[in-house]
Amino acid sequence: MQQAGGGWQVVGASRVPRARLDAPIETKLHAPGPRAEWVQRPGLVEYLAGAAARLILVDAPAGFGKTTLVAQWRRSPAEARPFAWVSLDRGDDDPGRLWWHVVCALQRACPQFRSAEILAALRGPAPEIADTALPLLVNELATLASPVVIVLDDYHVITERGCHEQVGFLLTHLPASAQIVLVTRADPPLPLASLRAAGQLAEIRAPQLRFTVADATALVRIVSAAQLSEPDLADLVERAEGWPAGVYLAALSLRGHPSPGAFVRQFTGDNRFIVDFLAEEVFSRQPAEIQQFLTRTSILGRFCAPLCDAVAGSADTAAIIEVLERENLFLVPLDEIRQWFRYHHLFAQALRSRLARTEPGALPALHGRASAWHAECGSTDEAVGHALAAGDGTRAAELIARHWYAYINGGRAATVRGWIRSLGDEAIAASPLAAHSAAWTAALSGDRESVRRWLPVMEAAPHEGRLPDGISSLKSSAALLRGVFGFEGLRAMRRSARAAAELETDPASPWYALARAALGFSLYLSGDPGAATAPLEDAVFSGPAIPMVAILAFSALSLVAGELGRLPRAAELAEAARDLAIRGGISDAPQGAIACTAVGAARAAQRRLAEARAEFEHALRSRRGWMGISPWPTVETLLRLTPVLAELGERPAAAGLLDEARQVLTALPDGAEACLARLARLERKLTGGLRAGPAAVPLSEREVAVLRLLRGTLSLREIGQELCLSQNTIKTHARAIYRKLGVSARAEAVAKGRDLNIF
Repeated sequence: MQQAGGGWQVVGASRVPRARLDAPIETKLHAPGPRAEWVQRPGLVEYLAGAAARLILVDAPAGFGKTTLVAQWRRSPAEARPFAWVSLDRGDDDPGRLWWHVVCALQRACPQFRSAEILAALRGPAPEIADTALPLLVNELATLASPVVIVLDDYHVITERGCHEQVGFLLTHLPASAQIVLVTRADPPLPLASLRAAGQLAEIRAPQLRFTVADATALVRIVSAAQLSEPDLADLVERAEGWPAGVYLAALSLRGHPSPGAFVRQFTGDNRFIVDFLAEEVFSRQPAEIQQFLTRTSILGRFCAPLCDAVAGSADTAAIIEVLERENLFLVPLDEIRQWFRYHHLFAQALRSRLARTEPGALPALHGRASAWHAECGSTDEAVGHALAAGDGTRAAELIARHWYAYINGGRAATVRGWIRSLGDEAIAASPLAAHSAAWTAALSGDRESVRRWLPVMEAAPHEGRLPDGISSLKSSAALLRGVFGFEGLRAMRRSARAAAELETDPASPWYALARAALGFSLYLSGDPGAATAPLEDAVFSGPAIPMVAILAFSALSLVAGELGRLPRAAELAEAARDLAIRGGISDAPQGAIACTAVGAARAAQRRLAEARAEFEHALRSRRGWMGISPWPTVETLLRLTPVLAELGERPAAAGLLDEARQVLTALPDGAEACLARLARLERKLTGGLRAGPAAVPLSEREVAVLRLLRGTLSLREIGQELCLSQNTIKTHARAIYRKLGVSARAEAVAKGRDLNIF
């Protein structure tokens, strides 16, 4: 930590492994390129190009050509607008990742689109998407000189309620310069009825997408070159119920078939059987090595040649992929240079079913190889997913433990919670390392019951070594959890933080700083600001690289400095904490609220009551509904805001805040004597037990400044140095203060000043 320009900045490097979370997956931002087997749909393309609605919904079951149609529209002469295309996958079921890819897609489609501020708002452990990122996105869209089409392909993979609410918000506020297209297999939980009634919804569904005989004729001719009579073609369309994928699979099976008419007459219209039957027909015509390659690589959501080499054990994967693409065997390119591919979803499902039948014992090994490859290449999402699919809870737990904090700090908490859910309670209970990640994720999500559930698993483990995230041991992890969040009261919080400080001995580790910040804050809350100073300064100067740790350390040290009468230093530290919260993207998040409390305390000490109130209320808004994270910053804010409201004449509101604080302190009384004493003093003032307001003989501004410094441990000479006055002048001010307050000693003057609400 070093001082710069009158403020503070964090230096040093964290030992916590960090995943690369700020780079989009490029293959997701490209629309499918044209293919020879595409059947042109001019009528539907013309309808899409002419639709003026805010939302275009292309909604039909799998295999109806939804994506192909929208890709044709994008490339048609009737459409001149740029398309911002995002191909969604399960990993996008996380608001932070979803909107990151949308913004990156817009930047690529519209070079003039300014994305930096929006992407900055999406960074951090709790990105304010609805309140900050989306309004910025709407405003930036409104400035575009020409309109843009935003396509979210495979929207049915989105299940997170927050994602749907945010898409609904964007639709409500969408400027005329943008149009949203959702390509999906199921109706999304959006206000479709109201959009339809307002004329703001255009829809294409299965009835419009079904193939006609003319469409089937064109497809069969392109794919198979088979000669079918007009009655046979009509029969094929009828049996397939116009399902484009069914017609396409039939056309593939017709390649070289000795009796095309007989094949059509054996064709059924039950989709479940159509897929299995046709996949078998196509699959069985491939050489044995191609069959094995197809089944073994079917476990991959996307693949490239090196990944397939690792998973399938092939040495000529690139050549095999070239053959598959040339033969149109359900291979979909994901980028323009044809490096990454995926299988057609239905074909992949059929291949996976065959793999489960023919090589059931190979699945864990295949997923394990895929996990190892993705882990080495930095694709943590897929590495964890394949480890879970392999049933390798140990590897999954190690990967999660290595990356959980980087993901939460990058706004991907929903992803980590999904990993934890996928592990399952039984696996977590059997793995102390998994319990460690689960407990921290629960604590940062406000799930106190889960924290209590997994803490004993961690503490009962014999594991003594350093954890993948850099924490020195499971014992230290448990102590940090108790010491940081204070779920069991201040006495246990203080004791645990001290234990963590003894276990975390490496000043270069961010956990060293966290342990000392927690210890200092717990000592401050316990009424011992003098003892809190040393660990907090140690936390500040150790150079913590985790934003939330630095914010806590600076904020708590600011509160301590204020209590000890060092008001200029308190104000400087508070501003440093606020700057860290802003730069870390968490100024409006519950984890950053303590910085607002510190700034509010500094403003209150300067008698800038309206500003202090605004800061305290901002802190409370950020933490409302998140008491499960830790109640203590909220209690501190409540006790700080109460006297400010009282002085502003809002005594009923102040009394309500004290009731709220008392509920917390009554539930967690152990070690909270200092907080309860503060509460009691404030209650007496509000009820008239002690007169609030100025002294009978008002103190001068300089005397008030001296009295505030008398609260700390500074000598009269040191107080003079703080105020740039001589020691004799300070003695003169002190005698005047004692006389006006009717006291004879320093401690009595401080107590009387507190009773009179001077500070």
